[in-house]
Amino acid sequence: MRYLFLILFLFAPALAYNPYTDYFFCRYFQQENPKKAESYCMRALERSPTPTLFVDTVRIELQLKKKEKALEIARRMKGLYPKDYESYLTLHSVYSMIGQYDKALSVLEEAYRVLPKSKEIMLFLADEYLRRGENSKAKAVIENLAKESPDNPLPYYMLARIYLSEGNKELAIRYLEKSLQIKRSFEAGFITLGSIYEESGEYTRAEQLYKDVLKVSPDNKIALERLANLYVLTNRLEDAQEIYGKLAELYPQENYTYQYALVLMRSSKYDQAEKVLSELYSKYPDNLEVAYTYGLVLEIEKKLNEARHIYEKLYQKDPTNTKVIERLAGIYIDSKEYQKAHDVLKKGLSIEPKSYQLNLLMGSLLNEEGGSKQALNYINTAIDLNPKDYRGYFLRAIVYDRLGQIISAEGDLKKALELNPGDPELLNHLGYSLLLWYGPARVKEAEKLILEALSKDKNNPAYMDSYAWVLYYKGDYKGAYEWLNKAYEKEKEDPVINEHIGDVLVKLGRKDEARKYYERA
Repeated sequence: MRYLFLILFLFAPALAYNPYTDYFFCRYFQQENPKKAESYCMRALERSPTPTLFVDTVRIELQLKKKEKALEIARRMKGLYPKDYESYLTLHSVYSMIGQYDKALSVLEEAYRVLPKSKEIMLFLADEYLRRGENSKAKAVIENLAKESPDNPLPYYMLARIYLSEGNKELAIRYLEKSLQIKRSFEAGFITLGSIYEESGEYTRAEQLYKDVLKVSPDNKIALERLANLYVLTNRLEDAQEIYGKLAELYPQENYTYQYALVLMRSSKYDQAEKVLSELYSKYPDNLEVAYTYGLVLEIEKKLNEARHIYEKLYQKDPTNTKVIERLAGIYIDSKEYQKAHDVLKKGLSIEPKSYQLNLLMGSLLNEEGGSKQALNYINTAIDLNPKDYRGYFLRAIVYDRLGQIISAEGDLKKALELNPGDPELLNHLGYSLLLWYGPARVKEAEKLILEALSKDKNNPAYMDSYAWVLYYKGDYKGAYEWLNKAYEKEKEDPVINEHIGDVLVKLGRKDEARKYYERA
């Protein structure tokens, strides 16, 4: 019986015209066979038209690139249904698609006169005015829309966007606040208002805005994300960790766990970051960002073999990734595997010859190998590429020092400090170099620099050793010995510290003890 009913439905035209059959096939074939659908749609339009059928038929004619026919049908629809906003929007759409923009606007303006309370018409007409830069006309339409839709935040948001484009931030904020009074979690509204506050440096207001959203929508992903980003921006890293931790729990399939790890790294919580990244790497070993960042944190934790293993796997998968090449080259240079460093750096420079970092690394490698003059070519290229980065001048100073050009070396160290003022590594290096180059002649200048470095990192054994050498040149061998012992407790295997202890013990008349430290050095 059911089968008989279906047969009667499908073949009803043989008995009496049934528009639903044509409606059905008009829709059914619309995507896969628009040409076939067209015949059903057109027959239905002739015998039993409806507004929805007109819209479907126009859509099919546009798919078939029969623009004139689509226009004819859209005009016919408007003639049959002059009080239906869909008639005007359909005709507006066809005019827009065939590039007759003035006629498209005229249709909307006519619709607004005929249907002055239609929210849909007002939205399209306001958008049309905005695209033409006719802001005053758009404002009038949107203000009317706001009256007709008092519970809709969108009109106030649109007005705010207009005032922002005109540079009237104060009025824009007022309308954005109105949109949020209607709906506190209105996404476009709080995102735009939050951005205004952040760009103006009003971080407290931005924070309160996002917290207000979270009061009504505690798991709002966008509000949580923007609050976390705000905390990172303002260096409130503990607060950022808390928010990213919550995001990671709420949305485990997104990359918030990775963002959480990045914040841990920025907070110098490298052991925690390593644990999080290790778990992520186990789950997503092919994710480049996760693998690369995991390698970085392993380097920081001095787990160089593990970091190297990850970078080498990444390099095998993509030997053109210059960021991976940079990390690998640095590890190879540190482990004195110079040929491997040469191989990857040549590959990297063939891909990206104007890479600041790769040129700097090649300069460092050549200097390590004793090719200091050749190294200068790469370092000079790097400095030309990025003259605002202190690292180029620092490395060139080291090379000049090796070449015996101490005046040039001092100039570059001072330039590096100018670009990166207060850096303890640079302060110590310049201070210690002055001692090596000039001995007691510039000891006061050296002491000032080294004490400033120590004030920033009082437990650094290299800085302790440097200060001991200041005291050595001032003839305070006992004081020098005390500072060297402090440094030795932290770095017993350092050859320079051991040699300096030996030198001071000789000055103190303890030559037998000195021999032990010279042997260790």
